[in-house]
Amino acid sequence: MNNQDLNNAFPIVAAALGNKFGVKVSVGGDDAYTTGDRIHLPALDTEDNNIKDIAWGYLAHEAAHVRFTDFGEFRNAATNPLRKNIVNILEDIRIEKSMQDPYPGTKRTTEKVVEYLVKTGGFGFVTKDQDPHPAKVLSQFMLFRLRHDILGQKALASFADSAESLLEETFPTGAVTRLFGLLSDVPHLNETRDCVRLADQILRMIQEEQEKAEEEARHQQSQQSPSSAGGQSDPSDDATDDQSDDLSSDTDDSQQNQQSQPDNANGQSDTSDPADDNSDQQSGQGATSSHSGADDPSQDAEQLAQILSSLLSASQDDLPDDLFEAVQELLGNQPRNSYDSDIHLPLAMESARNPSIGNAILNRALSESGKIRASLQGLIQSSRYERPINKRSGNRIDGRKLVRLSQGDSRVFERRTHKQAPNTALHLLVDASGSMNRCISLNSSITLADLAMDSAVALALALEGISGVNPAITRFPHEDTDNVTPLLKHGQKVRPNAAVFSAITNGGTPLHTAIWYAAASVMATKEDRKVIMVLTDGEPDDFDATKSVIRRCQATGIELVGVGICIDIRHLFDHSICINNVSDLRSELFRISKDLLLAA
Repeated sequence: MNNQDLNNAFPIVAAALGNKFGVKVSVGGDDAYTTGDRIHLPALDTEDNNIKDIAWGYLAHEAAHVRFTDFGEFRNAATNPLRKNIVNILEDIRIEKSMQDPYPGTKRTTEKVVEYLVKTGGFGFVTKDQDPHPAKVLSQFMLFRLRHDILGQKALASFADSAESLLEETFPTGAVTRLFGLLSDVPHLNETRDCVRLADQILRMIQEEQEKAEEEARHQQSQQSPSSAGGQSDPSDDATDDQSDDLSSDTDDSQQNQQSQPDNANGQSDTSDPADDNSDQQSGQGATSSHSGADDPSQDAEQLAQILSSLLSASQDDLPDDLFEAVQELLGNQPRNSYDSDIHLPLAMESARNPSIGNAILNRALSESGKIRASLQGLIQSSRYERPINKRSGNRIDGRKLVRLSQGDSRVFERRTHKQAPNTALHLLVDASGSMNRCISLNSSITLADLAMDSAVALALALEGISGVNPAITRFPHEDTDNVTPLLKHGQKVRPNAAVFSAITNGGTPLHTAIWYAAASVMATKEDRKVIMVLTDGEPDDFDATKSVIRRCQATGIELVGVGICIDIRHLFDHSICINNVSDLRSELFRISKDLLLAA
């Protein structure tokens, strides 16, 4: 890691942003992805601020999806590639605009992503001389014009103007005019379903323009060959009717609560959309090459119909890549030395609630917590006792010392020294690995996990009653993963959260990930002193990664204290104690508490 402390370290900033946005964030490896309710970022360790800006923009964008997107509606809209693409562009605009209201800074964050892609040619802008597919022409116009006009991303100004010119050269004037009219509704989209409805209106408009072009083509043919118009049916009539019926079905479906459909668009049973009956037509690649402009009076109606048909039948290969899928790929394709294998910020998972178990733990902890608090409170009061001293100058005269003046001693002015009160955020990490399920002795049914949890709750109860101390409790691992389970967050009270306390054991001992989480938590607190206390029975899964994050914490000023549960853990922590029962906690803590709670 280039920076050996945690100040402004990538995972710490990522955790802070995730907390700010109200989304779950994890960091590790070299991939970026989102699961719909959580976001994962690669463990970037680079001095390239541009790449960090890309990561923060990706995080802000995906956080907006987590907060504002109805993923059921979004998945159900993916009935064909063009529909999915249009909905995605509209939804991206809507959620980013929605994110800017509570978090105005995200506007600049996402702008930096766009500016970087413009600068590095990451957008892959298509021009007329490349014979672009009509679907690419429409998609890039919507992307650039809406991002520029609605999100205010000024770096896209020239792209938006060029994309608009290409759109006008490619499609009929009527279609372009109607498209602008429909897109005027984009600033007023309030939910995902609104985006789906507007996408279907756009597709319906394209369908209607195709029908007009086909009708005009038939009219031109009848004028050129009057004898051939005598009652023969045109097979394109049936295709048009089928497309109209299919699109009507698609639009109606988007306006109702739909049955659950597979996430994979290829596996859905509903194939009724504007593109289906055109799927056997040519792809339309190069269809714009001989199109000299929508206002050209010599423009061939049959060619326009073909362009619109190609648009409606576009495949995924005919459409440009999603903007933030490209960003995701960029984040995962950095040089190998841009990632730090020691970084692993886990997800914070919700805890199951069991009031009966939690209250039993709370009741056992209450008796010990009072004793612990009394001991610590006495220590703190003693340390803060201000014994006055007498000086030769000052603002307050000590009347009891005036007799000194007759002896030539002018030390009659009283001064009081100020001593520091506690100002400490203390994060308790409770090991709940499978090995903690062992009993503390042959004659006891109490497990190591019971002892660790009872001790943590007793200590948190004691500390929350001391002014200037801000405790938290986190259990690890969450099930058989590297994630953690916060039981008490900084600023919360113990009793209202009793239902989440339990001594569930499972999995290994991913201590390094737990310390990363605790470090991110204490660094987000306002207290000057930051302490992580680990209650564990021994060896972590990854000793080197654990020592690495401990060194980084120490370099940042975060203090670590180990509490060995029936075992000595001095090999891990410079400051440690060992307890064999909850009552040991009081005497052992008293020994170290002056350094633990009071600033030097």
